[in-house]
Amino acid sequence: MTEETADVHLGSDEIPEEDLQLAYGGRNRGEEFVAASKHKTTFKPWHHPVKQIVRDRQWAALTRRLIEDRAQPRPSLRYFTLPGPDLLDIRVLADICEPLNVQIEYFGFDVGQEITDDAGGSFAGEWINAESALRQAGRISADALILPDRLEDIAAENSQASAQLRQRPTFDVINIDACDHLAYLPKGRTHNTFDALGALLRHQMASRTPWLLFITTRAQPDLLGKPGIQFQNAITQNLALPGGFGEALAGSLEADIAKLGSALAAIWGANDERFLKLYCIGLGKFLLQFFHMQPNLPANVELASCYAYKVYSDSADMLAMAFRITPDPPRVFAPGIGGAAVVSNLEPVRAIRVAAQARKLQNLDDALENEADVRAEAIAGTEALLGAANYDLDGWRNWLADHERRPMTVEA
Repeated sequence: MTEETADVHLGSDEIPEEDLQLAYGGRNRGEEFVAASKHKTTFKPWHHPVKQIVRDRQWAALTRRLIEDRAQPRPSLRYFTLPGPDLLDIRVLADICEPLNVQIEYFGFDVGQEITDDAGGSFAGEWINAESALRQAGRISADALILPDRLEDIAAENSQASAQLRQRPTFDVINIDACDHLAYLPKGRTHNTFDALGALLRHQMASRTPWLLFITTRAQPDLLGKPGIQFQNAITQNLALPGGFGEALAGSLEADIAKLGSALAAIWGANDERFLKLYCIGLGKFLLQFFHMQPNLPANVELASCYAYKVYSDSADMLAMAFRITPDPPRVFAPGIGGAAVVSNLEPVRAIRVAAQARKLQNLDDALENEADVRAEAIAGTEALLGAANYDLDGWRNWLADHERRPMTVEA
């Protein structure tokens, strides 16, 4: 971390407003969304307070801004999700949508609906309870739908999941909260998570209003796979163009511009913060190139925020990235007798902004340890969220105290 970025903390006023304003406070999470006689006692990585920072400061705050900035208010938020049985992300977004008089019209997939837990209970039953309570509270629309398919199935043209996706309008927010990496290929499938992302991008080409793309994914050199090759190619292609992208990239990675090629080769194989920044830039560059190459439906891609934290190793190995996609006006070309139309190349300029924003990557583990206000808000938010989802909070505190990667002591 450079001296310039070392003083930028999650609670600092130096963080641009869109990177995010505090989204804590003013909540009514005391409602009992799920009524059950037995508290749940099995905890997952996303039940750690570190995940609450992502939910609040990234998902909730940026979604609120998107709704508030709409040119024409709408009564619903069209949301693509991979929710899990407790619908935790939907609960968080419902908290910010309710005071804005907006219902959530969600669509997504949860293969866990067909799974039973160790005690023989049904995850589908938990999901039905959670959804029923949200419906009764008027927080979700009648068109909300979760299917028991895999995300990756939408990349298969003749699949039920793909057919269902084609029937939906474009989304305001897409949240790919992946437990694994983008190159992950589920057993028995022929398409990976990155292929599914491509299907969603093609679906979103018809959007004429700004929308958000949240991607949470494992990020390690040995997990790059074919997506990593596309990220690397997208960066290399821009380095061959004038306009300053190379300088911005070198600055973000703290590399010598004269030796940038060799530096990139080394960073792509390193498990460190520079690799995580390069991953954000590579994915951002890929998205920029995708939308820039649409002849009549181009769009700008901005990296709104990027966080890192550890889940599977002793250093940060999970990235939570937020991209804001803003469609450009449709391109209209004058009549002619053929040949290629000349399209203004804004992509290198926009790529510079992605590289500059990746420089602000923030380590959430450091924030939890060193920023008391962030820690307190993350704990309080997680307690309220899990309590509403009928989890045993004493058991959760014990689980946190014995956590393998990030133990925390939380007073009752």
